Amino acid sequence: MLLLAGCWDERLYKDHTVVSLVGIEGTFGEMKSYFAYPELQSGNSEITIIEADGVDVRDTRLNADLKVEQAMDLSMMSTLLISETTAKDGLNKYLDVFYRDPTNSITAFLVLVDGNLKDYMEASKSWTTEAGEYFARFIRSKEEVSIVPNRTIQTASAILYSDGMDLVLPYMVLKENEKRPELGGVGLFSKGKYTGRVLKPEQSRFLGLLLQERGRKIKYSTTYKDLPLSFTILDVNRKWKFESPNTMKMDYELEVELEEFSDAGLRNVTKISELENFINKKITEEVNEVIEILQDEKCDALGLGNFFRVKNPQMFDDNWHETFANLEIQVEIKSEILKTGLIH
Repeated sequence: MLLLAGCWDERLYKDHTVVSLVGIEGTFGEMKSYFAYPELQSGNSEITIIEADGVDVRDTRLNADLKVEQAMDLSMMSTLLISETTAKDGLNKYLDVFYRDPTNSITAFLVLVDGNLKDYMEASKSWTTEAGEYFARFIRSKEEVSIVPNRTIQTASAILYSDGMDLVLPYMVLKENEKRPELGGVGLFSKGKYTGRVLKPEQSRFLGLLLQERGRKIKYSTTYKDLPLSFTILDVNRKWKFESPNTMKMDYELEVELEEFSDAGLRNVTKISELENFINKKITEEVNEVIEILQDEKCDALGLGNFFRVKNPQMFDDNWHETFANLEIQVEIKSEILKTGLIH
């Protein structure tokens, strides 16, 4: 029992500056990092931003430590903001430092930002919550409706080191004279580098459908015969198969709940069938548009490369991204309306 009476790895809050939000921008040789943490000033807790330059991310961290009275601690980091310039140069080499320190948080969300990264850090000073946790809650809420996929430092690593799948990250925009950023969509990567192309939020939700992320709901609104139609996709079941060596067939079965539709004919089976056919056509159009963008950018965000590696390995090689760009992908959507929302 005497041997168990101590905490050999004890780390006290009073001895560390606990950082919740980190931002990195630039490329090797000219890196800049930002660190946001709460600090007690005049009896109130306020967000303090530390800015540091360096030749790489680790160097900026060491230089930032010279500006605080306590050693910085990233174990509570909620979000890592990344500039477009850094992302276009390839993420692997910039994230490596976060994996090597066992005290770093690897469950922090990765977020791409448009424009000057410093503006996002400065904007966090006006928030009542911890800066990093605000971004984390924001991203989680968008995950629940499939607008963005779950991508943390840890989950992104598995994709970045995979030859059969490409990364996508939440993309945030801070408009002029605005105090809070908004979601601009998801940024597309190819071979670990940001392509500069962004799927808009109304498009990225269908990427979530294609990825078939369990437990996510997808909301959609349109018009049908001049009537507003809103529905939620409750569940998605998919089946992928080869039609020919260069043709991929992707079948999706959707369970749908109507949220808004004022037509009184919903008790009619024929009317329901007509509405299901309309939803099938509409979703197919949206999905094909997303797939076209992915192929244009050679971004295999669906992980088809991993599927081919197992099911049709002769098609998968070092030139996979070119193969993916020229692959014929056929999508078939079949929806079933389980709930009409009728109350009488």
